[in-house]
Amino acid sequence: MKLVKRSFLVLFGSVLISGQAFSQTTANSSGATLALKPIEVNYSTLGGLRYSIGDETLSNYSDFEQILFPLKDYEVTRLLKQSESSELRAKIFNGIGFAGFVTGIVGLLTASSNQQTPFWITAVGGGVCFDIGGLFFSESQTTKFNSVQRYNRFARGEEQALPQAPADEKSLLNFGKPAGSPKHHSTQKDK
Repeated sequence: MKLVKRSFLVLFGSVLISGQAFSQTTANSSGATLALKPIEVNYSTLGGLRYSIGDETLSNYSDFEQILFPLKDYEVTRLLKQSESSELRAKIFNGIGFAGFVTGIVGLLTASSNQQTPFWITAVGGGVCFDIGGLFFSESQTTKFNSVQRYNRFARGEEQALPQAPADEKSLLNFGKPAGSPKHHSTQKDK
């Protein structure tokens, strides 16, 4: 039952994403002044989201970096790097999960019934790791899709580049008054 619900949610989410992808790739702004070509997003049931520019298919992250990084937009860069990082985590968790699940199943099939408890734990733990890897993979695909959609807004002239984030994040925590600001005035009257 859980597998059926999960499959339904994945299928429903895929249909929603593909509907957005088709509607956003067909919309074209006549005021596009940039020389950027929008990335086409296509969805197939078995292959998932496919990205291309004209006849050129974008299959790995280096292809995306060559197209997206010259924008020098902080958000596009951040989203693509987060996608790459999440995909790496997904591969690690999927590898660990697969190895644990297979080890557990082989142990269950070969061990006597009084020695199967550790193999049950290993198989269940492997299945949980595999599910966690699936979550990271979903996050990876979502952030890649969002970075492509942001790039497409640039290509259609609907978006402007965000400024570079500060190199020192501690400067964002400076809530003190700037040098030259007026002194704090009390709003309560003295009695």
